[in-house]
Amino acid sequence: MTVAMVVVQGLAAFDGMAVIAALPSIAADLGDVSLLPWVSTAYLGTSAVAVLIGGPIIDAIGVRRTFRVTGLWFLMASAGAAVAPSMPLLVAVRVVHGFGGGLVMAVVLATVGLAYPAQLRRRGFAAVSMVWGVMSFGGPALAGLLLAVGGWRFVFAVQLPLTALALAIGWSTLPGTRRRPTAINTDWVGVGLISSIVALLLASVGQVGIRWSLSGGIASLVVAAGAAYWWHAGRVNEPILARTHITRFPLAWVHLTSGLVLLAGLAVENYLPLYVQLTRGRSVEFAAFSITFLSVGWTSGSFIFSRLLSHWRESSVILLGATLSAPSLVAAGVLVAREGSLTWILGTFSFVGLSIGLVSTASLTLMQVASDESEMGRVNAAHQFVRNLSITLAVALGGAVILSVVEAQVGDVETVRAVLAGEDVKVGAETMAAVGDGLAWAHVPSVAIALGCLIVAVSLVRREKDRVAGNDGSKQRW
Repeated sequence: MTVAMVVVQGLAAFDGMAVIAALPSIAADLGDVSLLPWVSTAYLGTSAVAVLIGGPIIDAIGVRRTFRVTGLWFLMASAGAAVAPSMPLLVAVRVVHGFGGGLVMAVVLATVGLAYPAQLRRRGFAAVSMVWGVMSFGGPALAGLLLAVGGWRFVFAVQLPLTALALAIGWSTLPGTRRRPTAINTDWVGVGLISSIVALLLASVGQVGIRWSLSGGIASLVVAAGAAYWWHAGRVNEPILARTHITRFPLAWVHLTSGLVLLAGLAVENYLPLYVQLTRGRSVEFAAFSITFLSVGWTSGSFIFSRLLSHWRESSVILLGATLSAPSLVAAGVLVAREGSLTWILGTFSFVGLSIGLVSTASLTLMQVASDESEMGRVNAAHQFVRNLSITLAVALGGAVILSVVEAQVGDVETVRAVLAGEDVKVGAETMAAVGDGLAWAHVPSVAIALGCLIVAVSLVRREKDRVAGNDGSKQRW
């Protein structure tokens, strides 16, 4: 069972990192560069929605049945991506691929929460988070090897035997949490509203740096769709994303700390390869490798949590991670602004990753402690949805700041976007310098967000102490 979970978690991490590394090769082979960003964003969007649908599916038919169906789904989608003859068809397959990937992730989180005994649950989540970090570290290197050996199609083809292995191992070993399946009560109106939120958010991100007014208009529609869903969720018995799974203590604090630390760190880390390549003049290969320093820190944070769990509460670990985030980002921002040593810059991003690893892993564990088994699938789905939205917003925030600075200084936004899309274009010295200035300024909102994460973490620790002491009238921890 554990092996199956490790394999599918590793595949999810590898897919994200490897596909990004393969984008230039995909563009060179299939053309239609305008559609290239959707090879990644289509997967992200559908996986965000699928993880919510996975919650009620798991609660209705059990972990084992859901794993069997979604594993086969992911296997077939990977095969389809490997043989896609054109860019439009590849994007369409990635939509299907993302749906399967989101369901698989929901299964992983629910399995750890339901199948592992309480004393091993925290170690299980630490292992899951560590696998993500390790594969994020090794993903670009493995992708580079696959691209050199057989091209971009190998990036998807290699997932086939690994998915088959996970299916073979987990087919009978995963827990049958439901002896008899019950009806899957899916809130399709809610699914439609959530899907529109995700689609509009991705569309808004896609217009950053091109048409600011259109991006802002779409963002307004996102807010309107969010308000419509909140109204809807209060009027149905089983919404796809229940209000209580977002707002009740400590779930709201868990979602906020995990989402904010990801938003703060990834808003600048997503564009570190662009900075390393353009401003610091390093190779494309080295630029891709630069993101692994955050992954190393993330993995280390998960490992440290597994060592601390016998002595520390989850909320204390969250506070430790949140405390590390802001000073690490300040140091990174100052070094970028002053064109400091690249070694030191990458080193500070390891500490940014460390803060993410501590907060994310402890948040997953605390969320399980605070949830009942009957709602485990939906609570995990809600948390994963918040994390996916945070990652998407991070792309928008960092891109908005960097492209705004580039536009103000040199007006060469399209060249920067072409580099981000994997195109081979000539970049002027002024544009290179503007990218560095943009990344430095991007650290300002990131630090502000990290401070917000710290405030929420302090509030979480205080409220938990009150509950343990019974000062709020509660006799139990949650």
